[in-house]
Amino acid sequence: MNLNPRLLTILFADIGGSGVLYERVGDEKAYQLIAQSLASMKLAVRENGGEVLRTVGDSVLASFASSDAAFMGAKSIQQAHLGMPVAVRVGFHTGSVIPDAGDVYGHAVNIAARVAAFARVDEIVATVDAVEQLSPDIRLCASDVDDIDVKGIPIPVSIHRLDWRDQKQSSTRVSSRRVHHVVSFLNQHLKLQYGAQTLHVGPEFPDVVMGRAEENNITVLNDEASRQHAQIVYQRGQFLLNDLSTNGTYIKKEGLQPFHMRRDSIVLDGKGILSLGVLPEESANEIVQFELIQE
Repeated sequence: MNLNPRLLTILFADIGGSGVLYERVGDEKAYQLIAQSLASMKLAVRENGGEVLRTVGDSVLASFASSDAAFMGAKSIQQAHLGMPVAVRVGFHTGSVIPDAGDVYGHAVNIAARVAAFARVDEIVATVDAVEQLSPDIRLCASDVDDIDVKGIPIPVSIHRLDWRDQKQSSTRVSSRRVHHVVSFLNQHLKLQYGAQTLHVGPEFPDVVMGRAEENNITVLNDEASRQHAQIVYQRGQFLLNDLSTNGTYIKKEGLQPFHMRRDSIVLDGKGILSLGVLPEESANEIVQFELIQE
């Protein structure tokens, strides 16, 4: 077993909305589309000098010798999906890992997966550690710094979005693009409805805590919910649901089956309901409705 650590760039690519796809087009067609997507991702990795480490469900984990190669692989992945009915989110991080039998292990792998989960579909994001290793011309694609929390790391991890559609942009253009995003972010908010109570999460009210405790912004009368069950945080135009609970949170969007998350984070968009600790149908009177309002 080779236990010598190596500095590699770890890339994680994930198909967005695969559960919705199965319901929309049926099992057989969805399986074919996801298989096609995974095949295109693996090809893009190999064509840019990367190594496919493993596929897990609808995700691909890969390693690259450099950040530049990882970005080119990520860009190729996104370009391959331009004409496809599925979309992907990609994230990468440069850090120390332990290679073993064609796979790699270490905290850098967890960071890459967490970073990718933060991205929207059709986006590429990377940690500041990876961006600092990019060549100057590619580094110009980086903008919109965010800080995210990663388990096992005491301080937030800084990440950048990378514009993969047009690399020929000046630093001035990046700056003006950032201003445009900030302005557009100010015109959206997440509406939360719990019984007769209504809250609007956004730039002026960026943090909401839900749970059984009376000091929460939303206090639910549900014994299965934790005292501080979940938090919704507004960060640079995204609404992150952070589950802090013992029993987890169920998220259900219109026309879809609920899915369960526990001690993890997810971006809320569109319209749906949240149920703290139990399935929505088991606590019909204790659900929290959410809707992203874009003005």
